[in-house]
Amino acid sequence: MDTCACAIAAALVAADSGERAAARRMGPGGSAFFWRLVTRHGITLGEEDKWRRITKLLALLTPASATEARHRAGRKFGAVLADGGAETARLDEAALSEQRLARLLAARGPARLEAIERAIRALARQQPCIDAPNSAWAVLREDGRDLARDYYARLDRRSEQKPEDTDD
Repeated sequence: MDTCACAIAAALVAADSGERAAARRMGPGGSAFFWRLVTRHGITLGEEDKWRRITKLLALLTPASATEARHRAGRKFGAVLADGGAETARLDEAALSEQRLARLLAARGPARLEAIERAIRALARQQPCIDAPNSAWAVLREDGRDLARDYYARLDRRSEQKPEDTDD
């Protein structure tokens, strides 16, 4: 699973901008880019919907001008939801509000996948790097404990961060 998520992130960078755009827009029918991944990685019929969503989410994070994959090991999805991709910045508030996180965690089935996609769309403007396998697990598992744990761990670090601009 981890290898597949990293391979999708790398394939998105190697794809032309038209394929990336198609992956960002794809609905239940998928896209040519996605179906090539299905055959290449042996994604089963029962897994297709969630892997289509994972591919779309990674595509949303990969801008048309990207020359490197948005995958960075250790950048947990929950932490990125908290800091918006600003890993070392001091946080005055979370990029994704605690209320939106609570709704995402409470949602089940297709509503949960939609909530994850909305959260990714909100983050995509900052072009954060994210751990691709960790974000894939957020889609594949209904349990959001790891997501919440990583989110709040990053929020708790906000007071430990040194301000980037000081007058000292």
